[in-house]
Amino acid sequence: MENSKIRIFLADDHKLLRESLIMLLSQEEDIEITGNASDGLDTVRQIYEMKGETDILLMDIAMPRKGGFETAKDIKSSFENIKIIFLTMHKNEEMLAEAFENGASGYVLKENAFEELVSAIRKVMAGEIYISNVIAPLLLNGFLQNEKHSKDLSGREREVLKLLAEGYSNREIADFLSISIKTVETHRANIMKKNNFKNITELVLYAVRNHIIEV
Repeated sequence: MENSKIRIFLADDHKLLRESLIMLLSQEEDIEITGNASDGLDTVRQIYEMKGETDILLMDIAMPRKGGFETAKDIKSSFENIKIIFLTMHKNEEMLAEAFENGASGYVLKENAFEELVSAIRKVMAGEIYISNVIAPLLLNGFLQNEKHSKDLSGREREVLKLLAEGYSNREIADFLSISIKTVETHRANIMKKNNFKNITELVLYAVRNHIIEV
């Protein structure tokens, strides 16, 4: 049986950084570069041409012609299987929240890319959420200062919460738990309402704080 590699598509408009990351990732025996692009439109075109045959889209947020969030939304609408890691300079919670709302499974700061990227790729490929080591404590501290008194979740709601925090879609959770998508949506709505979560980032950070997932 042929050993499967983690297939990576890299999108960043900074040519030197893009080439450096390709060199870095190409040194890993379990990683294969399927393509690269310098803007969002070209990223979408290439991924559609290869019929979504890549595992992870590693992508900058600020790109010409089509930004990272818009590109992510386009890709995820047709290829739910592709996981997205955003590579960025932005350290604020609003940008992180928007990244996860647009389908991210990982968020890596460019300043830490060479130290963290390979680990982030492997964790995301294993179904985990990855947030850059520098930004995770800041966000978690801010979240704890505004701690919400959460109500108890049912066993099924905790299962759904864990899978949501790990980046699975409603359809994937329904298949995994052998329940309907409508039931997943109901559980998701209850989880958000019980804890007054405003977005998926707050849900992820709650899951980290309560050791439901690890980052």
